[in-house]
Amino acid sequence: MADHLASHLLLEQLAAEGTRFIFGSLSSAHSPLIAAALEVRSDIHYLAALHEQIAGTMAIGYAQASGRPGVVSLPAATGLINGLSSLYVAKRGRIPLVVIADQQDTRILNEEPPLSGDLCELARPVAKWVCELRTPSEIPRQIRRAFHEALSPPKGPVFISAPVNILLAQTPGSRVIAPPQTSPLGAAESTFLKKAAKALVSAKRPCVIAGNEVSLYSARKECVALVEVLGCPAFSEPLPTGVNFPNRHPQFAGVMPLDIHKASQLMSSFDVILLLGVQTRLPSNLGEPPLFPPESLVVQLNVEAGLAGRTLPCDLTAIADVTESLSRLRAEIQVIVDTNWVAAVKQRANRSIAAIAKHRQEVEESITFPAPNAPIPLIWLLRLLDAVRSQKSMVVSDVVCDFPNPFEILCLENSSAYFSSNAGIGGYALAAALGVQWSSPESSVVCLTSDESALCYPQALWTASHYGLHVKFVIINNLGRANFSVQLAAIPNNPNRVLLDNPAIDLPELARSMRVPSASVSTISALESSLQQMFETPGPYVLDVHIEDTLD
Repeated sequence: MADHLASHLLLEQLAAEGTRFIFGSLSSAHSPLIAAALEVRSDIHYLAALHEQIAGTMAIGYAQASGRPGVVSLPAATGLINGLSSLYVAKRGRIPLVVIADQQDTRILNEEPPLSGDLCELARPVAKWVCELRTPSEIPRQIRRAFHEALSPPKGPVFISAPVNILLAQTPGSRVIAPPQTSPLGAAESTFLKKAAKALVSAKRPCVIAGNEVSLYSARKECVALVEVLGCPAFSEPLPTGVNFPNRHPQFAGVMPLDIHKASQLMSSFDVILLLGVQTRLPSNLGEPPLFPPESLVVQLNVEAGLAGRTLPCDLTAIADVTESLSRLRAEIQVIVDTNWVAAVKQRANRSIAAIAKHRQEVEESITFPAPNAPIPLIWLLRLLDAVRSQKSMVVSDVVCDFPNPFEILCLENSSAYFSSNAGIGGYALAAALGVQWSSPESSVVCLTSDESALCYPQALWTASHYGLHVKFVIINNLGRANFSVQLAAIPNNPNRVLLDNPAIDLPELARSMRVPSASVSTISALESSLQQMFETPGPYVLDVHIEDTLD
């Protein structure tokens, strides 16, 4: 290659960081970075979407499933504006993203040419760190820092503005920087572990809340082991973004509800509450009950600095590696307990398991199978979907519903079984499922979303069709009667809500226009065969499932 441009140097540094894919929109194909990728690198693939938000959310799904930062290329100005929602999703979910946006030529930037703007200021509210390249020689240092910032607790999105004249400059003799081997954060200090162990051993009614950091930092095995040692129930934090605790474990008591009244009632019987990597906080408004009983002792452990004890009342807090800390905590407990405590814990475990099993049985008995031609209840859609899909398939969901909660109904045992968002941004699941598929091309991916969310960015179906991705889109269709997302306030049966019936939207026809096979089903008798047909059809598939009006 005669010329070695800064865009080539940037690409080489991305390769040194382990980058396999650059997610972008069709507009970002004009970037010098993408031109270099298409020209010289066969091991970094450019993956195109029709919209910047889709590209960003594909990168989010890839990062969630692979553990590597997703790399996104955005066109100048409006490209960043279109992609800001994906940065917000990544920031809320602590998902590592490296976003690189083109900027206009710095030699004319002060004249405010078209597609120019202060990109760093636009990105700053939703990014951990921002910078604009000033010289070609600094590219390896700034890209290295970008990956460092994206992966350091709290993980999240970073943004780099890349002026095109910088990317097209010559860089003779410049070299990439090899990423260092990073030591883990380490366990919590000894005093905290001893006090936490003493509190848990002394507890009569302890419980554990497994937060999103448990799945984010691969501490699920250690969390389960501690719960089994304590013989107590385990909950998942509200809006789980991964499998924080295996939901078929006999001591899994469910997902904490978003409703502060229900959550407070659920916590009222526990005297010691251990919060492990909890990110989502449920602050109470004036006149509402506190989340935890005032007399209970609360212990919180987080990887991210500033979370533990920030808004939730805590007696003990620590910032440390969750995995190592749980192993040490379990060891501390074993040092101070005796045979009487072990016998008492076995009884407590039996009581916890029996109570959880009784509750599950009561829920089971309250659910009746509808008549063959009856509308499809959401819970039966989830159950039949779980029965038909491969247990090795991966579920990507943006459906938020206390009951039936997909996280509780679907069988989610392994760490890569489920991915979601806690940001409440429509269109997440449709695009994130594509990124999850890119991380595990041999796996089947199920996208579970609502009609309203799917219509935010239906262009994602084009990308699925273009690359022949094996993603199965299950769209819950009730004409938008329920948002199935995070809401500021619950307003049931709102008469002012705009329904998706005027005009009616033919989702299967929309899918077929992008060459995605599709079908629609509206009765329970046809649901199972429709699901089977979806999984038997190669490539992407859209199943439009009309569910009953209510959520009961």
